Amino acid sequence: MNQWKPLGLIASGRMSSSLLMRRPALSRHIGPVVALDRRLATRYSNSLRAGSAAPVEDLHGCGLVLVHSDATGLERLLPLLLAAGPWKGARFALISQHLDSSALGALRSSGARVCSVATAPARARDLAVVEGDAKAAALAKLWLQEGHLRCFELAPGRRGLFQLGLFASQELLGPIFEAALSSLRASGLSAVEARRLLFEAAESSLRAFAARGRKALDDPLAQCRSGLLLRGLEDAARSRPAAASFLADVIEAVARLYAAPQMGPAPEDSRVPGRAAGIS
Repeated sequence: MNQWKPLGLIASGRMSSSLLMRRPALSRHIGPVVALDRRLATRYSNSLRAGSAAPVEDLHGCGLVLVHSDATGLERLLPLLLAAGPWKGARFALISQHLDSSALGALRSSGARVCSVATAPARARDLAVVEGDAKAAALAKLWLQEGHLRCFELAPGRRGLFQLGLFASQELLGPIFEAALSSLRASGLSAVEARRLLFEAAESSLRAFAARGRKALDDPLAQCRSGLLLRGLEDAARSRPAAASFLADVIEAVARLYAAPQMGPAPEDSRVPGRAAGIS
């Protein structure tokens, strides 16, 4: 039998959008299911069609224990787990899009090896990332592969950097596209023409960057100082002031980024106020 079998599960909160619900194969070997009360554990078991409600002590017999919870629920689950410790040699995997393995630090102090598991963007929705202690991460990867998921393993403690990269690529591009579309429309293009041009320009840039990285950019510093571009900002400031101000800030940030000799941490005086120690 594989080292991660049987699986244990301790859970709190909603399960409807869980990775476990989307990938039934991941629940196939679940044995004991633990929650704050037995009725809730039975509900989880019935939803997953796997395992059965059990006392927390039964998790000691599991090769890998899945922890399914948000931050609020975890505050209630951890005391329950710690009271049943110590957990020396146990392996825990926290399933969460918003928490990393540090959230299970109390279990780590109790002797356990811990990791976090999160899904990552993929067309087939078949990609996950694992981060944390090597022994726990190794078992979590075997378990995920059983569910036909591809896995990336991150360096321990680096989920925040991964999350920042995803946020930048998924959320920060939207406002740039919106401001770009506003400028294209102000230039006289129809909505259809502007959207088509925006899509083609963005797709071309993304493909080039994916293939060649920074080298794909044609002297961004020179473009940032282009007289025509600056005149466009002046025109936009009259017709689309909010978009113009936003794009001016972005262009200034691009100039600072590519003027720097290395893509390293920014100097203290150039960071956003209140952000020097991290992103809140």
